[in-house]
Amino acid sequence: MMKYYLSLGSNINAEANLILAIEKLQQILDAIECSSIHQTKAEGFEGDDFLNLVMSGECELSFDDLNEKLKEIEDQSGRKRDVPKFSARTLDIDIVLQIEEDEILFESDEIEKYSFVSEPLKEII
Repeated sequence: MMKYYLSLGSNINAEANLILAIEKLQQILDAIECSSIHQTKAEGFEGDDFLNLVMSGECELSFDDLNEKLKEIEDQSGRKRDVPKFSARTLDIDIVLQIEEDEILFESDEIEKYSFVSEPLKEII
């Protein structure tokens, strides 16, 4: 069983989109834990504040298979993919850690780069 830590963020209809994401992820992941919600300023562009959290859970999916499901959930929230990287978004879900039997298989550089990832991650790790 693989353990994943996911960073979730939204600044468009944020509460509803985070609820949608959590409900969909509960269908994929077991042993779920969630951090508190952190409100952060938009980075790299002018825009509404983001709501961010980190969620962990376990599943049998590979990194690529889980990532594909995350993109499907983003799309269900109305995520636009033809906009600049730093822009408002309905939902962003990124894998920030992948762990198997206490061995880190993947660690995103976003953990060190962004406090909206590292701070909520500290709450549940």
